[in-house]
Amino acid sequence: MKISIKKIIRAMSIIMVVIVYITTILLSKFLIDTDNIFSVNNLIMLLIYVVLAYLASVIISNKVVSPLKRVEKGMKQVSEGRLPEKSKLKVHTNLEEYKSLVDTYSSMVSVIKKNTFDLNSQESKTEIILEHMADGVIAFSMAKQVVHINKAAMRLLNITDALINFDDICKRLNLTVDYDQIMYLPNYQSLEAKTEIGDTALSVVFAPFFSDELNPLGIIMIVRNITDSVKTDNVRKEFVANVSHELKTPLTSIRGYSETIMNGDLTYQEIVKFSKVINQEAIRMQKLVSDLLQLSRMDYNKVSYNPILLNTLEVIKKVYEKIRFEAEEKHHKIEINCSELVPNIFIDKGAIEQILINILTNSIKYTPEGGLIRIYAGAVDENRMYIKIVDNGIGIPQKDLERIYERFYRVDKARSRKMGGTGLGLSIVKEMVDGNHGQINIDSKLNEGTEVTVVFPSRKE
Repeated sequence: MKISIKKIIRAMSIIMVVIVYITTILLSKFLIDTDNIFSVNNLIMLLIYVVLAYLASVIISNKVVSPLKRVEKGMKQVSEGRLPEKSKLKVHTNLEEYKSLVDTYSSMVSVIKKNTFDLNSQESKTEIILEHMADGVIAFSMAKQVVHINKAAMRLLNITDALINFDDICKRLNLTVDYDQIMYLPNYQSLEAKTEIGDTALSVVFAPFFSDELNPLGIIMIVRNITDSVKTDNVRKEFVANVSHELKTPLTSIRGYSETIMNGDLTYQEIVKFSKVINQEAIRMQKLVSDLLQLSRMDYNKVSYNPILLNTLEVIKKVYEKIRFEAEEKHHKIEINCSELVPNIFIDKGAIEQILINILTNSIKYTPEGGLIRIYAGAVDENRMYIKIVDNGIGIPQKDLERIYERFYRVDKARSRKMGGTGLGLSIVKEMVDGNHGQINIDSKLNEGTEVTVVFPSRKE
């Protein structure tokens, strides 16, 4: 049976009234010598006392119980996750005990509110950080179910439904991983694996996480896109291999011919012939090393440009004079299709000359004898101008166009090496164009020719 404070107070009030009444009657009988203590008047008086006592008990019980009810209601709201307002906790009573209780309860609610705010703020910050991370983050429970997954992970793994488990994700990653082995790795170690999904290379790290009491709670998986790093590493390895090969070939020739000369028993004509080969290979090595040093300076931003306004037509004519004899050796015809009103070009003088020489040299090399090379120049708009070089050479296959700016990349390695190319010309051109705020575009069709267009500012900004 439930017993409330209200019932106890009311019962005690009535009992006290009855006791007081009976005591009064008994004293009256002995002191006043009244014969009938249970007369009608006395019973009516008793009834009035009881009613008054009940009313007094109601007032007292409400005064005592009401603050407790208010505190109880507030505690119920806290248990349901709703924090009451401080104004609703005020209790209109003069009882010191209840005021102390309400003050303590109000302090507790204030602390809970502050802790809740701090916790929500921390969770919000963590959520924002996770959602804007480039790396994918997935948290698994002990039952291998996903408890959290950010957008990056869903994008990297191409997941549209988060209701997947650890085994499903590992299968998608083509990984065979033992969940229990990760969960109980010694000394909080992590497990790392690399995999590929299509053309995307991924690094996946598994690590267990624990509660404050060091009880295992699950596993965190971090997925990182390392495609660019893998490509860069492959390019670096290919670059080292290419440099080694490019240096080894002329060195082998130089060593072979020089040893032959040193052995003697050669005619003068043979010595001259072998010496020419040695000289050509030395020149080739010198050009290779020079190009490598130039690219190295560009990589470390040690190349400074001094852009000035130049007469475009004069620049083209000057470059033409430098490559004219090379073109004539292959019986090429070079046409300059530029008017006297072609816009000026705002660029570093040395850079534009080397850019045009490298492009024209390629056209001369890869155009069969008797070819036609045309140079155009004009305005793109009021702020930019273009220079276009068109040849009818062997062209470039479509599949190779995306890689022509890579260092040492050649469409036909054997033929390019035979023609004396280092495979660095277009790489240098691209770096110089970018360094002078320009753009370059190459269109080509196999066995039909190549069109190279560079765009630069036509006036000082």
